[in-house]
Amino acid sequence: MIAQHTTLTLHPATAQLLAQIRALEDTVAQLETDKAGCQYQIEQYYRLLRGQVGDLLTQLLAVQLQLAQRRAWQTGRRSDAEAARGWQERLDKTNQVIQDAIAHQPVDLAETAQHELKRLYRQAVTLAHPDRHAADPNRMAQATAFMMQLNDAYQRQDLPTVRRLVQDLTTGRLFLMQDDTAYSVDALQQWLQRLTDRQQALQAEIQQLKAESAYQYMTDGTDLTAHFARMHRELTQQLAQLQR
Repeated sequence: MIAQHTTLTLHPATAQLLAQIRALEDTVAQLETDKAGCQYQIEQYYRLLRGQVGDLLTQLLAVQLQLAQRRAWQTGRRSDAEAARGWQERLDKTNQVIQDAIAHQPVDLAETAQHELKRLYRQAVTLAHPDRHAADPNRMAQATAFMMQLNDAYQRQDLPTVRRLVQDLTTGRLFLMQDDTAYSVDALQQWLQRLTDRQQALQAEIQQLKAESAYQYMTDGTDLTAHFARMHRELTQQLAQLQR
């Protein structure tokens, strides 16, 4: 985070901008945490979905592919051949997603570990968000790469990896943090505007994520056992109809 003591020796306009940036960084870090939490809920739903009905989905797509291939062979039309390729791509993607879900099951963390995970994530976002380093392309590229690793570990609930990343960041192993006095007023104003834009974008993204049915199923008290059982019955009926 921005060093508190540096404001004592800075120009008042610079100090005011830094104070605004500090407050907005905290807000953006919380929004980043909220967004990652929404994404985790959605991904968890789809992991459950693939575990409950993944085989049926694969079978359903395989039958759709067979029908599309037969139609393309019978008509010889280019549009039907493209449709068959589309079903093939969907089947391949579904198989890959199912395998990824099996290989990257998140770990259920205790409440205290959850608090630590969120705290470390917010700390890292505040320090290493690419917007903080936009004046230096090399530093910004490093920050972007770091955030990709951090977000992946956070969404997988991988607390040891998040700890390691934050440790590397705070000890300067990844890249040295720039001192506040190195920023001009113009640079700070641009930084503040980027944070404002990011805040608005995050708020819109979170609203969109919360509107997704997968998020609502995970958070509104839906009986997921009954939900997936009903989905299983419906997919079974669709598969039987296609096979006939």
